[in-house]
Amino acid sequence: MPWKLLLYLVLLGIILAFVGLNLGNASDISIGFVTFEDVPVFMSLFVAFFVGVAVAVPVVMQSSSRKTRARSERREERRRLKEEKKAEREHRKELKAAKKLPSSTEQ
Repeated sequence: MPWKLLLYLVLLGIILAFVGLNLGNASDISIGFVTFEDVPVFMSLFVAFFVGVAVAVPVVMQSSSRKTRARSERREERRRLKEEKKAEREHRKELKAAKKLPSSTEQ
């Protein structure tokens, strides 16, 4: 059985146990101008978790895009240097080949 699926099932079981054990626990939640009464504790925790994820995803994506851009710039620089070295090697080969050819005055 794949480990990711097994881990997913275990986490799902833990979440279901958490919800089941906290169905009777409720509290009032005030967000400043509105008060929600008798909100289950597990629901407020899940909402807080998903709000945190929603706030974190854009930050992570922006950081990731900067790293990707820098990585692609480094990759492009390496490719350009490699091409320059290859062109230089070919030029040297041409010079060696030209030196080895007998000139028309020596014949």
